[in-house]
Amino acid sequence: MEDFMKDVGDFFKDPKLGSSWRANIELFNSPAIVYLTLPKGHTKWSIYDLGGFGMSIMLAAKDYGVDSIPAYELVKYPDVLRKYAKVPDSEDIIVGIALGYEEADNIMNKYRSKRLPLDQVCHFKSKLE
Repeated sequence: MEDFMKDVGDFFKDPKLGSSWRANIELFNSPAIVYLTLPKGHTKWSIYDLGGFGMSIMLAAKDYGVDSIPAYELVKYPDVLRKYAKVPDSEDIIVGIALGYEEADNIMNKYRSKRLPLDQVCHFKSKLE
């Protein structure tokens, strides 16, 4: 995680980006944001299910040509969300997904995180042991 944060930090320090974090703060200028919530007292499995649901929303959006960004910045201030989006106190705000259209030539969209080789994150066995 430390290497990832350094890599991201180094990329966004590029002077060509200008106020790159400004887009983050401005919620990526997305025309729509989907907020996923769960009732307070939810189970840990509910988080797993909600993650799958969120990914399904993102895949469906892409099928319609709409790009998406799940981002911490979108749920960073839950009190503000509760006030303006009218999210009741009985709900936990879990994730926000920005929806919109990528500007392919924007340098911010050029960042690609490094990936570990598949054999370091996934192990296959030919039969049950």
